[in-house]
Amino acid sequence: MLDAAKITVRFGALVAVNDLSISIADGETMGLVGPNGSGKTTFINAVTGLVPAAGTLAVDGRQVRLGRPGAVARLGVLRTFQTPQVHDGLSCLENVLVGLRERRLRSIPAAWFRRLAMMKLERSRWVEAAEALDFVGLRKKTHAPGGSLSYGERRRLELARAFAGRPRFLLLDEPAAGLNHRETIELVHLLTEWRDAGGPALLVVEHKIDFLDRFCKRMVVMELGQKIAEGEPAKVWADPRVMDAYLGTVAESA
Repeated sequence: MLDAAKITVRFGALVAVNDLSISIADGETMGLVGPNGSGKTTFINAVTGLVPAAGTLAVDGRQVRLGRPGAVARLGVLRTFQTPQVHDGLSCLENVLVGLRERRLRSIPAAWFRRLAMMKLERSRWVEAAEALDFVGLRKKTHAPGGSLSYGERRRLELARAFAGRPRFLLLDEPAAGLNHRETIELVHLLTEWRDAGGPALLVVEHKIDFLDRFCKRMVVMELGQKIAEGEPAKVWADPRVMDAYLGTVAESA
């Protein structure tokens, strides 16, 4: 269980996230939605330690200090970004290698005195990275530079890096943004296959309603930094507070 409790993020006088609590169980897929500016990405940034925040974060009951990206990542909590984070000058394989959590035998003394063990470990890392590229359908692009990829391929490359990192909890920030209908369906199938094969629990921030309805069994809706609804997708979309958050006075007059 990942348990984020009473998360609050302030930027001066602005309260971007206000006392928000979300729990995600192993193997669960949850959608996090809300109008633009409701605080969804800020919440992910807070949980992954990229912005200062108040509240508590625990993974399997183990408390994690907020504001420490390395600490939360070591417990298996990873994230993707709204814009794919790809190193254009590195090959696809090297882009994935950057995300691998294995850090043994990475020192200068290891290179001198444990060279064979280091080379064996490095070969295993290359195999893991290649398997991740194969999983997302980019095996043929293994040695292509990241800068040569299409937008959809860059999305898949970021997922390959996350896959290779073997997360227990993966926070996806608008993974279908910029994808066409076919690419969106392929993404749903890819994430479903990963989850059903024992992959991570997923928290998905997304504006594509059909994507969320296909993929998520539970939804949390935010408005102005606060949770206004939670439950199954059909129940959430029928909530008057949610309709008002998206449609304003239209919902009242309907």
